[in-house]
Amino acid sequence: MSRLATIEDEGIEARIGITAHHEAGHAVIAAKSGLRLRAEGIMVGQDAGRLACYCKQRDGTDTSVEANVLASFAGCYAENYFRSLQGYQVRDYQTIMGSLDWNEARGIEGRFSWGYLADGNIQTVHPALEAQAELIVTANWSAIAALARALLDKEWEPKKALKSGAQWSDAALAKYLLGEEIVEILGRLGIKASCVQEC
Repeated sequence: MSRLATIEDEGIEARIGITAHHEAGHAVIAAKSGLRLRAEGIMVGQDAGRLACYCKQRDGTDTSVEANVLASFAGCYAENYFRSLQGYQVRDYQTIMGSLDWNEARGIEGRFSWGYLADGNIQTVHPALEAQAELIVTANWSAIAALARALLDKEWEPKKALKSGAQWSDAALAKYLLGEEIVEILGRLGIKASCVQEC
């Protein structure tokens, strides 16, 4: 009887595929939530380092705070959905809660108005938004898979420096799906998206 491979057992090719779907999840749900994509798009390094670039500035409205929270959650839910489809071990909730995505989301949630929270608080809103993000990922899986496939089909090229100077991968080579390419792919799938050079 074969056992399910642990996450630590996954080879680099599997990790790159998983990573591509994680970042595609961020990009698709950001676009679906009305956030603008950045020209840098989504990327994956040969070491499975990854990044999705979209505009995270909030305009002070609860709608924009919610969009950012959902986009933050979407990466881990897309990753786990892909893991389950491929027979990989899914990431447990404790690991997800400790992720950079969840840490970012918790910081954003502090910007909700009292009106948005109504009779609840962030502790009650947080799980509701997690559930909403998971549903949105599932409903938009074909778009997420299409973006991930387009990214994985790209050739390896020298890693480009980000304008911010942030280091997202230690690899020398990476694959890129640029923002305008994402907009085009999503448009063919009926998802309106926009891309900007600067946020």
